Amino acid sequence: MKNKYVIGIALVLLGALIAFGPQSIFSVCEFNPEKAMKCHWMAKAEMGVGLVILAEGVLSMILSDEKTRLGFSLAAMLMGILTLALPYVLIGVCKNPHMACVALTRPALTICGIAVILVSGLSAFSLKK
Repeated sequence: MKNKYVIGIALVLLGALIAFGPQSIFSVCEFNPEKAMKCHWMAKAEMGVGLVILAEGVLSMILSDEKTRLGFSLAAMLMGILTLALPYVLIGVCKNPHMACVALTRPALTICGIAVILVSGLSAFSLKK
């Protein structure tokens, strides 16, 4: 019982970091309306992914059915993989290694994405037993 709250709170916090971190704490390059950088669009996509992870964390705390929580854990693992894929494969960040999105945002999202995969993987493993 306590496990679902620990997992849920961890997913809520990680989802909030993924959603709002690129806009505030580990921000991407400044928006230029004439030529929007790739990192701007990557941050917008990460906001959607982070909000889904946050919602999965809330729902996993509210719902008590173990099969449903297992489904949310597996979905959160996939969202963690998507968190990693956006800055590295799907959209990317700026090419200049000195830009904030390369030096700060991408590593922070990498850590958050791996943490989501680990937390939801542990949850799925414990629910499967």
